[in-house]
Amino acid sequence: MKTLLTLLLLLPLFASANVYKCEKNGVVTYSQIPCSEDVQVTDYTREETAALQQQTASLASAEAAATLNRLSESVKKRDMRITINRLKSDKAGKLTERDNKMEQLKYAKRYSANNLAGSARNESLSEEMAAVAAQYDTDVRAIDVEIDRLTEQLKGL
Repeated sequence: MKTLLTLLLLLPLFASANVYKCEKNGVVTYSQIPCSEDVQVTDYTREETAALQQQTASLASAEAAATLNRLSESVKKRDMRITINRLKSDKAGKLTERDNKMEQLKYAKRYSANNLAGSARNESLSEEMAAVAAQYDTDVRAIDVEIDRLTEQLKGL
């Protein structure tokens, strides 16, 4: 039973058929039956079929590679947009934090103006406000630079 099955599976390897190339009224046709006496027998071999299959496979793999490249590029773009949006949100958060700290310091400064030792405290608070503003401005500028870099990179894709 196994031998019969093996022979049946190997049968297409040994099978061959003649294909005749006929030309009628200037039109070339191919047939398994000779159409005239001066017919040409073409010799299609398994190697040509294998070459055709290989070409088809390489085209399919090229299309698959192109599809994967498009998908990869799309994922990169999506990730960049997500990162840009996250950075914009971080920037807004930093600006809000800065504004809140500045309000706290302004309130403390107004409170210290009503004190006897308020003059020294006011100077200290002014220096702290300048330091807070500088720190947050630096953080915001760094975020802006990163957003600009990602935006340019996204435009390049």
